[in-house]
Amino acid sequence: MRLLVFMAVLLPVILFAQSAPPLPQSAAGGGGAVPSKPDLLNLAYENMMAGNYAKAEEQYRSLKEAEPENLSAHEGYLWALNAQKKFSVSLKESGKLLKQYPANSQFYNYRAYPLLEKKRLPEARYFYLKAAQNQAANPIGNQISQEGLAYTYDALGDYLRYDRHLQANAALTHIPARKPKPEFSSTVAFALPGKDKSSLNFAQGVGYKTWHLSLGYNDFSVNQKHFRSLTSAAVVKQFIPFDLKAGAILMDGIDERVYPAKQADIRLTPKLYAGSLVLRPAVMASFSSYSRFDVQQISFLPELLWRDLTISYAAHYSYMDNKTVDADSTRFAQQVLIAKSMPWNTTLGLHYGSGDNCWMVDSSGSVMDTFEQQSAYYGVSLLVPFLNRYSIYAYHNVQDNRQLWYASLTVRY
Repeated sequence: MRLLVFMAVLLPVILFAQSAPPLPQSAAGGGGAVPSKPDLLNLAYENMMAGNYAKAEEQYRSLKEAEPENLSAHEGYLWALNAQKKFSVSLKESGKLLKQYPANSQFYNYRAYPLLEKKRLPEARYFYLKAAQNQAANPIGNQISQEGLAYTYDALGDYLRYDRHLQANAALTHIPARKPKPEFSSTVAFALPGKDKSSLNFAQGVGYKTWHLSLGYNDFSVNQKHFRSLTSAAVVKQFIPFDLKAGAILMDGIDERVYPAKQADIRLTPKLYAGSLVLRPAVMASFSSYSRFDVQQISFLPELLWRDLTISYAAHYSYMDNKTVDADSTRFAQQVLIAKSMPWNTTLGLHYGSGDNCWMVDSSGSVMDTFEQQSAYYGVSLLVPFLNRYSIYAYHNVQDNRQLWYASLTVRY
């Protein structure tokens, strides 16, 4: 569907490019020459309109090889490649063209689109932004850039910037932007964290514009008997420079040394865009109160988005204030996650963690309410979306002789 939207916007650009000769380099700043075979150019365009993308590709290729300075042929060739989802070929071609014609802003748009489709979001943002900055006088080309930026920021979870470019696109098209609606998600998950242990989880989320609220419930059992229940709530508010999250957890269980217990945390996540990189150097402070001790924690959670990779690191430092005299202690733990976008919109994750994370809150917000010091672990995860609104997440890790299995199903509506 997104491809159709972009094609519908791109068609007038191609049509205009083929019905009038390109401007001289001094006027347009993009270089190029007047087409000498307008009939073949029009025929290729008609094949694109008829859905004969492969035939149009061959015609555009013949034109650009015969007339290397014919930028209309190059644009048409990229158009045909993108329409057939030949994104790798398109990216290679647009890369060469931008080296030769760095001032041609339309080539930035043609390069950004396949990057967006391949989930290389930081690069897509960069090239759409370059196109928007270089073609303010071209309303149609600028419209493509603004719409592309809106889609990209939406995929990055940055609502305010998404809305800014959505409104800019609406102003260019004179078509009102669609009104935002609440978005809901429901998740059920099951985990086997060790021998004779199991965990059942339910979560409900709702987001509207810059706000997101999530509620959760977890029931943990040992030897098929209830051991501990956990109820959580968290709210996120987005601002232009950063996101702010506040959360709270209530726990109750049969171990009177620990429960009842409560925990609260606050997390600040700056959003930094640097060229074709996205940086999110988050910090979190947490306080947990158990029956016989309190835990104060500070965490640094930087995240880097590069190409189709998300690289996350978490360093946690905690101080346990025991009610028993001279029994206080400190702990340090760290986590690493490398996630990569894969074919069919799936995401593969590689996980690593080490240190003593007892009584800590990890990077996902889970409470490690246990007396057992965890050893280093290695894990792998896979996120598989399907039928537009559903997704399955599977995770497995190994530490010493113990294994953890986790699976969840989420529906968005």
